[in-house]
Amino acid sequence: MPELPEVEVVRRNLTRWLEGTVIAAVERPDAARFEGTPAALVGATSLGWRRKGKMLLGDFSGGLALMSHLGMTGKWVRDDDRSRKHARVWLQNADGLGVSLVDPRRFGRTWIGPTAKLEALNRWTGLGPDALDAGLDGPTLATLVGPRKTALKRRLLEQSVVAGLGNIAVVELCWRAAVHPHAPCRDLDLAAWNRVAKAIPEHLNFVLAAEDGDEIAYLGEKGAENPFLVYGRAGQPCPRCATTLEGGALGGRPSVWCPTCQ
Repeated sequence: MPELPEVEVVRRNLTRWLEGTVIAAVERPDAARFEGTPAALVGATSLGWRRKGKMLLGDFSGGLALMSHLGMTGKWVRDDDRSRKHARVWLQNADGLGVSLVDPRRFGRTWIGPTAKLEALNRWTGLGPDALDAGLDGPTLATLVGPRKTALKRRLLEQSVVAGLGNIAVVELCWRAAVHPHAPCRDLDLAAWNRVAKAIPEHLNFVLAAEDGDEIAYLGEKGAENPFLVYGRAGQPCPRCATTLEGGALGGRPSVWCPTCQ
């Protein structure tokens, strides 16, 4: 499932492929979960791509933008000849370079419209500080999360609190911070909050380095390898202390933790 690092890789790729070029064709092979007029982008110049949390926003000349949420399985890939299976949206520039939004499970969404209108949508304005770019410290993170009895993992997954963290990220960063992901937020002291804040960019940059490239392979896809330190590794030794990692779930989402370290 795409989380902040995967969306950031896509942003970098779209910028590298399209920025400064003129869009010659836009097609919408699948009209589901799409809003706007594809032809509006024809003739527009790509001005660059932004990311906020897990949301993508491509800026185009003429005050237009394309907003993209990748859902559970979406990714933008090179597709010059429109041959990719599960392509939902396809763009081609005047140089013949094409990109497709490939989304097998069809949970992703795409919007095309005036930049100001898309920027005003709650799915953009309602996001909290970006997990990678905000430079959060322990006290700031503790204030954002609040002294609640709610599990830390549950609060960090709320995009209005911190934008971009997903289930895998929270499991991984909690292990790095030596904090149990199901611990009540109000039980964490300042030292723990400092460790969590430090672990956020550590994890995100680790995954970015592991996954950066022309196309991401999500866990579960054929040939995909698990780059994570503890996620998906319940029953294996803890990388830090060699205790057997335990697994469980919170709100239907899998967790992994070390019963000694965390």
